[in-house]
Amino acid sequence: MASSSKRSKVSKGSSRNENFLSKDNETAYGRYSASKITPSRILIQSDIDFQILPLFSSTQLSFILTLSHSYHKEMFLQFLSNLRVTPECTRLSSFVMQQKVIIDKEDLGTFLHLRTEGDRLHSLIQEADISWSMVNDTLRGNKDKVHQPRVYTLLQNARIIQHVLRSSIIPKAGDRVNITPLLSLVTHLILTNKPFDEAQLILDYIHSLSDIRHPQTKRKKNIALGHLVCYILEKKYNLIYPEPPTEEPIFFTNASFRSLVHDPTVEGEESEGDKEAPSEPAPVPNQNAFNDIIQRFDTMETNFGQRFDQIDLHMKTQEDRHNLDMAWIRGQTDYINQNVAMINSYFTAFNPQPPPDQDPEA
Repeated sequence: MASSSKRSKVSKGSSRNENFLSKDNETAYGRYSASKITPSRILIQSDIDFQILPLFSSTQLSFILTLSHSYHKEMFLQFLSNLRVTPECTRLSSFVMQQKVIIDKEDLGTFLHLRTEGDRLHSLIQEADISWSMVNDTLRGNKDKVHQPRVYTLLQNARIIQHVLRSSIIPKAGDRVNITPLLSLVTHLILTNKPFDEAQLILDYIHSLSDIRHPQTKRKKNIALGHLVCYILEKKYNLIYPEPPTEEPIFFTNASFRSLVHDPTVEGEESEGDKEAPSEPAPVPNQNAFNDIIQRFDTMETNFGQRFDQIDLHMKTQEDRHNLDMAWIRGQTDYINQNVAMINSYFTAFNPQPPPDQDPEA
């Protein structure tokens, strides 16, 4: 009976949620659920006055750019919490709704119609022999030999493409003033009609979200592309969460591109209005001032992000200093305890008698 009682206690102590393969995965779930979800914007060309999709004609990205799919965030959180990735990052295995699932590169080609061959951009961007002068010539019309991060120096088509990429396929929340080297490289390849491994780009991005599960990651990333993951799970495994979706798609609007595209029809309409009523001309918005306001807000957002990074660094420094101080205190405490134990062992072993004039029994 005693051994049976012990076994029952052990089984109770080792119980875990059935939605996770291990206790570590269950702990990682808490970190993922505390992260913010960045929704990918969906492009419906018929609702946009500007021609955006033709800029991506050299790619096979049009399907995911226009894929409108609602999903429940619990499915995506379970997928990330139980995620395991092969060393070459061509297969994602996980555990969702108490079922083992696998998403590999071929699935992205089959269900998302992405190109599965070509250069792996996450590896290419780490190479030192990238010709940034050629990239800058395509994106900015200059031949600087180093990567230029500022968005406002981009040419019109380059600025539109990077805006769509960072809002839909390579989500980048926060800093809108700067462009990453990866984003610059993808934009350059699209403008020059050079193919690349689009499926691997998505797999590498999802793999990068694994950093959130590590306790040393102080500042959590935003998680994204849940609609793509849940869409594949629904089509491949018929997995549908029993509750109504929590994440609805959001869409690009004309306002998303008005500051990026010079639209001559707007000026034509305004000029006609001026002819009909010359005494009360229609107000013409100051586009430069509007762009300046956007840039100032983006700069403020970037400064806030940098400030949070400084706070994280300061807190880590204080934590390291606290750990050193506590280690010194523990060392001193151990030293005192050793001395007390030595004195106690002396009295225990030799039992010395007090002097007669100090003996209370004398």
